[in-house]
Amino acid sequence: MHHKSITHTNIQKVIDKNNLKTKNMSYNLSQIMKSAHRNYKKGGKTFSECLKSAWSFAKLQESFSSEAVKTRTDKFLAERHEAISKAAKATPSEEYNNKNIPASAYYNPNSTGKYGAHYVGD
Repeated sequence: MHHKSITHTNIQKVIDKNNLKTKNMSYNLSQIMKSAHRNYKKGGKTFSECLKSAWSFAKLQESFSSEAVKTRTDKFLAERHEAISKAAKATPSEEYNNKNIPASAYYNPNSTGKYGAHYVGD
């Protein structure tokens, strides 16, 4: 028995061949039917059940495709970045820079220093 040498290209061909979804984003119906028939031949399930499980597997496999994972990751990172940037923005209170506060709030009778200077407490 002659075995092919296992290389990255051979593995990629097998992955591409077994991929249940083609490049144009439509499902590979041939692979789905083959998978259902293979499971039906094992016995224990009706062909309808095998076909449903083959479709479920095809849809699950699609959700783990590199494009779908990249899309979900990019969306998550963008949302996280937005949340962090919102939380990081300083929001000064209105009272902090309020110029309408009377001087007596800063300079009370006990806040005088040497030679009568008013100490604010900065």
